[in-house]
Amino acid sequence: MEIDDIHRKDKTDNDEKDSCANLKKSIPLLKELFHIHYKVGEGTFSSVFLATLKSSNKHSHKKFALKHLIPTCHPERIERELQCLQQMGGKDHIVSIDLCLRNHGSVVFVMPYMRHDKFSEYVKDMTAEEAKDYMKALLTAVRRVHQFNIIHRDLKPSNFLYNRTNRKYLLVDFGLAQQCTEYNVKNLKKVTDEEKQKTEIQSMKRKRSNENNLSFQLNSNTAKNNTDNKCNCFEKPKVCTLCLTKPQQTAPRAGTPGFRAPEVLLKHPSQTSAIDIWACGVMMLCILSGTQVFFRSPDDCTALAEITTIFGSHKVQQCAEKLGKKIIFSENLPGIDIMSLCLKLRKRNRSMTHDRENSICKVPNIEYPKEAYQLLNKLLDLNYETRITAEQALSHPFLSS
Repeated sequence: MEIDDIHRKDKTDNDEKDSCANLKKSIPLLKELFHIHYKVGEGTFSSVFLATLKSSNKHSHKKFALKHLIPTCHPERIERELQCLQQMGGKDHIVSIDLCLRNHGSVVFVMPYMRHDKFSEYVKDMTAEEAKDYMKALLTAVRRVHQFNIIHRDLKPSNFLYNRTNRKYLLVDFGLAQQCTEYNVKNLKKVTDEEKQKTEIQSMKRKRSNENNLSFQLNSNTAKNNTDNKCNCFEKPKVCTLCLTKPQQTAPRAGTPGFRAPEVLLKHPSQTSAIDIWACGVMMLCILSGTQVFFRSPDDCTALAEITTIFGSHKVQQCAEKLGKKIIFSENLPGIDIMSLCLKLRKRNRSMTHDRENSICKVPNIEYPKEAYQLLNKLLDLNYETRITAEQALSHPFLSS
């Protein structure tokens, strides 16, 4: 081991000790109840530690995961996650909660710990039977979440733990979960009409105000264009006054890049449990293609571009139109057969592994039935209204046979 590696290891060990010490300091009762060993995970809003009870039998040593939420977490978010764990946890592969501790601004959830494998260690060599069991467990957990009218909003491999040896699964992290609020088309149209009417009233007021302004009289031609109901900046490198007066559209966009559904990327206000189904589809796409991270998008625009390369520009434009949006592409891109794409990527991964190791390829040549790709297409339906549900997916021939 080189000197730099030794220093790096020492620094990591010191950081681990500091993290455990800070956790005990934030909630003193923890050091009375648990042996806190080390940090096993860290996210944007929390850190997870491995712990065992001090009073437990020496031969049992039941392990617990202590999820320490950052002090800046909103109380409503903490309450919502706690309610999810209490109401849904403990059944259908959903993590349960044993205890919740709070001291001033610090909150810790005490949950059962399950040893799990990394997604990168099994995604390239899952057999058809193993992939079937994995997706069945995932969709079973998602079905239970949706039965409570809840959207998980952050489904991804690191939040669906898998113990490959014991074939155990656990859906975790409900920090971004939200109540599902579905708007009907009439209400959406009503909101749109009200916003349009409000914009027209604001434009008329601005026109009357500007007519009394001397400076406006010197620029009457410009003002006439700005108060016109027709947008003048479409496809131009500028933003007209009419567009600036429109209320900014806001829509939930929580989730991890690469797993966000089209309706999230397009900022559609009516987001349903279908966004979880899309994330399940991306996870299945990773498995069938043998690719650890399929979409590597750093932002929403790039994410839409990546989706377009698979489904084609025409289908993405149709999807956007149904959501009241418009997308313009510099060129028309054809769609790709998803089964052919997965087979090509899996073949590429095998050849890359073979070349790198310069020996017998360790990635097996696995064949999945056509029913698997049929289910994948239904999970990755661009239209959230026709996208398959978790209940329907579990009845699909690939999972029910």
